[in-house]
Amino acid sequence: MLLRVLGVACLLLSPALATATTSLRSTPTQTAAPVQRIDDYAAASTAAAADGAMLLVSVERDQGNPSPLDLPGLEERLLAGGTPWVLCRPDGATAARLGGDPGLVELRGGDGVFVVDHAHDAWRGRVVSVLPRTPGKYYRFEPHHLDQLATLPEGSLTQRSMVLAVRLHPEQPQSTSGSCDPLLCAEAEGHSAHQARIRRQGHHGWETRSQRLGGAAAEVCAQSWEHQDLMDSCVDCVASWRQSPGHWRAVGGRHSAYSYDIRRGGDGIWYATGVFRD
Repeated sequence: MLLRVLGVACLLLSPALATATTSLRSTPTQTAAPVQRIDDYAAASTAAAADGAMLLVSVERDQGNPSPLDLPGLEERLLAGGTPWVLCRPDGATAARLGGDPGLVELRGGDGVFVVDHAHDAWRGRVVSVLPRTPGKYYRFEPHHLDQLATLPEGSLTQRSMVLAVRLHPEQPQSTSGSCDPLLCAEAEGHSAHQARIRRQGHHGWETRSQRLGGAAAEVCAQSWEHQDLMDSCVDCVASWRQSPGHWRAVGGRHSAYSYDIRRGGDGIWYATGVFRD
C-alpha cells in the first residue's frame, strides 16, 4: 500500500476585504462576458459574484512592472476552460492591503495571485487558489502557472493546491488526467484530516476505506517538513512520492478517477493524500 496528507480547507478574506466578494449571491446571468478585465477590486468582486465567475486577482504593489495578467494568450486559455472569469489587478494601495490580509497568509506577505470561486455553489465566495510570488523553499512562481488555473478541478484551496503541485512536476505525472471524483475527494479529505489530527502519516483504516470505494482503489500518503506554508508543502509531498517507485507509479500513472488533499497538523506538518481508481 502507498501513503501520506495537509491542513486548511479554504481561506476566507477578512471581513473588511471580503465585503465586496461575498455580498452578492445572485443567480449567474446568461449574458456575462466569458472573460472580463476589471481592475477596481470592489467592482471586480461584485461582477464575479453577479455573473457566477471565477475571480482571479493579481496582487502587485509595484505597478510599474508587467503584470502576469497581461501574458499573451492568457484570456484565451482561461476561456477554453468553459467557465467565466473576471481578472483584476488592483491599484497599489489595495494590493498592499490584500497582501497583508490574514485571510491571504499563503501569499507569504507579498505579491501573488489568488482565485475566489463564484462559479460553483459548494465554494462560492471562497479563496480556492493562492500562488505567492515571493520565492519559498520549494515553490517558485512562474507566470505560466496561471495557465494551470484554467483547468484545475472544482474544489477547496488545499485540494486544488495539491493537484496543481502534481501538474507542475517536471516529469508531468498523469494521475490527474482522469476525472476528479467527489467520492474520492471526500476520502482524501477525511484521511488527510485524520493524519493531521493524530500527527502521524500512514494508511490507517485503508481496508475499510478501500471497501467503501469498491476495492479497486489505490492510495498514497506523504508529509512535509515542519513549519512550511501550503504551496511549499504540496510541492514537497509530490517530490517525496517521486523518491518511491511504488508511490510514483500511482502518482505518475493514468487513472479513470483521482483525488488529492492535504491538511496541517498541530505539529506544523502538512499531511497529504492521493486516492485513485482505475
